[in-house]
Amino acid sequence: MKQFKGKIGIIAGSGQIPVLVAEEAIARHPEGVAGVMAVCVTEEAARRLRDRIHVERVALGQAGRAIKLLHKNEARYCVFAGKVEKAPVLAGLRFDARAVKILARVRDFTDDRLMAELVCELEEEGFEVLPQTDILERYVVQPRVYTRRKPSKGELEDVAFGLEKARGLASLGIGQTVVVRKKAVLAAEALEGTDETVRRGAKLADGKGGVVVKAMKPGQDRRFDIPTVGLATLRLVLSGGLKVLALEAGSSFLIDREEVVAAANGGKISVVGVGK
Repeated sequence: MKQFKGKIGIIAGSGQIPVLVAEEAIARHPEGVAGVMAVCVTEEAARRLRDRIHVERVALGQAGRAIKLLHKNEARYCVFAGKVEKAPVLAGLRFDARAVKILARVRDFTDDRLMAELVCELEEEGFEVLPQTDILERYVVQPRVYTRRKPSKGELEDVAFGLEKARGLASLGIGQTVVVRKKAVLAAEALEGTDETVRRGAKLADGKGGVVVKAMKPGQDRRFDIPTVGLATLRLVLSGGLKVLALEAGSSFLIDREEVVAAANGGKISVVGVGK
């Protein structure tokens, strides 16, 4: 387990992950709350974190201000946590000079390319950017069946097929999730995100079953974009009449684990970690 000898600065987007990172970082830092702060690029993150740690708020596109605030608060480590919508970037959001400099180096707008350039900029400023898995170890999916219901032979074949396709999709920087039925890809994730992908796939499955598979890009930089699933996605799988939620073991986070397993058991859905 890594020993921290300086303050951790969380670069926080939306969703539950920033809260989990804050809680884990506080628990593991020798200075507790005093050893953790956040620079929030969404108001949701600021609202969720204000009663836990010191928060600084910046607008999306204010890279220079974010870096200044990390220095001001004497952060030594940085960790990315939570979603940041890419659509505003593509829509011509106003950027500060540092953000313009970063974007000028980007050859394409895949998540990997954008995040890699941000990491590079932070490292040049002297920060150590931590892998998300260094903080959220206990949420990493293990190779096992989490639920009472085990996938059928046909569903396992669909999971194996879907894992190959999801990895291929992720390797292209497009998305991480596919919905499969009888070795046919019903939906593949792009900019719309996991939940919308599940909705589209479930509609095409038409209540006849199917599997959702989420995977990480082979060789993915673990400092950002770890595939994450929680109760909200499980509920979509359930309401859509799908039967299996499969996550790549060792390379995905499962949050709300007790609630996810309880809801899956109640709906006779399988939740599995695969592929390790």
